[in-house]
Amino acid sequence: MSGPLSTYSASARAAGEAALEQTALQRSTDPLAERRRRLLSQTCLAFAGGEFSLVSEDISEPTEWTIEHDCHTLIVHLQGRMQHLETRIDGGRACRAPARPGEAWLIPAGAYYVGRADGGNIAYAEFRIKRAWLSGLGRGAPGDPLRPLMKQRDPLLHGLTGRMIQLADADDDLAGMLRDTMAEVVGLHLLREYPAGVVARPARTPPSLSEAQQRRLQDYILAHLDQHLGLEELARLAGIGRHRLIEAFRHCFGMTPMQYIIAQRLQLACGLLESTRQDITSIALATGFSSHSHLSSAFKRRYGITPRQFRAQAKGISGA
Repeated sequence: MSGPLSTYSASARAAGEAALEQTALQRSTDPLAERRRRLLSQTCLAFAGGEFSLVSEDISEPTEWTIEHDCHTLIVHLQGRMQHLETRIDGGRACRAPARPGEAWLIPAGAYYVGRADGGNIAYAEFRIKRAWLSGLGRGAPGDPLRPLMKQRDPLLHGLTGRMIQLADADDDLAGMLRDTMAEVVGLHLLREYPAGVVARPARTPPSLSEAQQRRLQDYILAHLDQHLGLEELARLAGIGRHRLIEAFRHCFGMTPMQYIIAQRLQLACGLLESTRQDITSIALATGFSSHSHLSSAFKRRYGITPRQFRAQAKGISGA
């Protein structure tokens, strides 16, 4: 790369309305849902392992997307306002929160995705990644190597997407080689950071949480991120014991309650870093971290950059 990720992320946001050529992006099994979509522009660029698309869309009316492909699909939200967004992959738990710039959704090959949203004009990028190509990057590891992701904040993917957009208009050989290299970096990053892992068949049905219990816990956690949240109070809220809560929560959310709380605190911190001028210590305390250093260490461990670096990158994204 020849510049900082903030430059490429800014390009990703600024290029949301660009178009190179018409291409089909998503296949809906619901004709009414397809008619509800109002595409403003739609672009496509081929790379060695698949396609890279850039789309802007009007979602001022309720809009539905469905995806079910033989390839892996990575979606990176670039810009635009969403009032509501609900997404679900393979009938799993729903993710109900508007997309923010830089957040990613990953739909593994063969999985079924449905998303419903409304808001204003939005722009997003999509990578369609061939299974065989990605398997080759992973030295031919058997099986589907990726796990589903929803609303995953990943500054590196955002920056790589911006760089792909910067290269979209270039037609020289070096640009083509660089696009293929950038796509390989995306693929390797996905393989390393979001592997599916080996899931053993359980000897018994693991404990789970009802939709009502999940919603109750999510709402409570989001409303109290600035406070101490303990397993005892969460278990009481769900009406089950602590040990059962940990197991059931992990089964439903893919992580422990404490890991989930930290992830939500970091998401909130990202939003405050982007949209406010609060100092980092104030943001740390407002999101449940004990100090500036506590937030910084957790932030860097999760995202690979410090809160200060993220804020500088966010200013680049917003054009500030």
